Amino acid sequence: MKKIFAIVCFCCLHVLLHAQSDSIDYKWRKKMSYKIGEGEVWSTDGLENFYVSKNGLINKYDSVGTLKFSQSIKSLGRMTQMIPVNTMKLVHFSEEQQTLCYFDNTLSAMSDCIELSDKGIVNAVLVSASNQPNKIWVLDNLNSKLVLLGLDNQRQPQEILNLRGVLDIENISQIVEKNSRLYLLDREKGAYIFDLYGSLLEFIPKKSIQQLDANEQTLFTLEGNSLYIRSLQTGESFSVKLPVEGVYELVYRNRCFFFRTDSAVHKFELQFSE
Repeated sequence: MKKIFAIVCFCCLHVLLHAQSDSIDYKWRKKMSYKIGEGEVWSTDGLENFYVSKNGLINKYDSVGTLKFSQSIKSLGRMTQMIPVNTMKLVHFSEEQQTLCYFDNTLSAMSDCIELSDKGIVNAVLVSASNQPNKIWVLDNLNSKLVLLGLDNQRQPQEILNLRGVLDIENISQIVEKNSRLYLLDREKGAYIFDLYGSLLEFIPKKSIQQLDANEQTLFTLEGNSLYIRSLQTGESFSVKLPVEGVYELVYRNRCFFFRTDSAVHKFELQFSE
């Protein structure tokens, strides 16, 4: 009889965590691959639409790989990150220009770009979407602070100050907000988990973490050739081997994992035997 596999939803995570990782029966199911070149920026939203910058354009593909829209971004400066705030708004961040520019779900420009210097931000190096409506996190490296910036210009920004002095965080490489938790990754030290008021909930001292993502119950970390799956309640974890080699970026969306290599972004589902 063929084994029955369930797409990983992590409701049974506690059962898997009590098994040895080499005894867990799992398989990867490939769903899609998108070609991507060196230096190109990509992202995916809650509907699994895929965005990629190429030759001065943003291209938007739907979840089955059909090209839906393209938009020129040559006038906006070099793109550093592309952040879907939601399925109706995409943010173009340029570290070079220190600007945030917005596009709607058809990649039409929504308004004038925000100059981050007008918001008291001196040297923005990273941005990240927030679950809070119409807000985005901005890391001001020079001032060692995180700013939760309202995109509607109606609210006073929230700030987490003095990251270097209080927590000795020097090299933040990633910011992720998921389900009332804020994750900061310092590849030289490990992962920091905060609540949305800036209080430190947990520090995971691991120098092997390359990237991370999370859902309501689980932290996913990319470490070498493995994906580590960690319970946020118990701290227990197990690992599975990655389905492709050379992965250096990770995004989790709707039970799917997006893995970037030098030439492509691969979309997989992880399935465990029941």
